[in-house]
Amino acid sequence: MNETDYLASMVFWVKRAYLAARKAMDQSLAEFHLTGSQFELLRHVLDRDGIELRTLQERLHISSATITRLVDGLVSRGLVRRVTNPEDARVKMLYVTAAGRDLGQEVHRRAAQIEARMLAGFSPAEQALAKEFCARMVSNLGEAGSEVSDIE
Repeated sequence: MNETDYLASMVFWVKRAYLAARKAMDQSLAEFHLTGSQFELLRHVLDRDGIELRTLQERLHISSATITRLVDGLVSRGLVRRVTNPEDARVKMLYVTAAGRDLGQEVHRRAAQIEARMLAGFSPAEQALAKEFCARMVSNLGEAGSEVSDIE
């Protein structure tokens, strides 16, 4: 594939859309001193309070060192609590705090605003198709659709 072909390829445009969305999200999160990676982790804990650290690591497809660093940052800011499972001391679980829940609600609101900007000018039918196409591309590449995250 030559450069002209690449610039017209779906890979190029999907990556450009991802980078633009990530930049917009990073700019929005900067006010809260939160990285996209930290938000992604917080989002999962908000969705499943009490999630086991290992389960979260598997869902996010990240290393032990990476998840430890991310969790340590959220714990030190009082956004999540790390609790040892009373039935198995090897198992750590994460719970969202009130501060984490409040921040999560604001960040979700901002994420919705970014999505609205990204999809401006698309009809509801086109928006649904775009999401369907993206989900199918992810599936075609062998990833589980709802658990895909590029946070490293």
